[in-house]
Amino acid sequence: MKSKIRYGIVVMLLMFGLCYTQAQTKAQTKTSNTSSLAKITFDQTVLDFGTLKIGAVKTIKVGFTNTGKKPLILDNVKSNCDCTEVQWSKAPVLPGKKGYITVKYTAKHTGLISKWITIDSNAENDRVILKTKGEVK
Repeated sequence: MKSKIRYGIVVMLLMFGLCYTQAQTKAQTKTSNTSSLAKITFDQTVLDFGTLKIGAVKTIKVGFTNTGKKPLILDNVKSNCDCTEVQWSKAPVLPGKKGYITVKYTAKHTGLISKWITIDSNAENDRVILKTKGEVK
């Protein structure tokens, strides 16, 4: 009976060790893979439209840099509101180079501006969200 218990404990320890080793290997592989990808770093992550009157249109050009090691491609840039239009270049941004997204807000309703812009890309940080703020009076 005691030998079966010892055998069971040894098997459990071996299984635990194997699982731990596999987890470590996966974590190291993921770290080494992401360090060679593109990486997007924005000049600002909050876009302040200030105070606007109804009907006013304000455009902000936000810059970003590819701080990674591969060309950066923006797959999709979208707003959560039809009052905000976005434009961006479809050309790849090379490592160390800058790119720009143009955000145009049309003030349609009074109140606080609280929208967001979602940027999907091939970067290590593949989804980035920019926030907008301001007020329409």
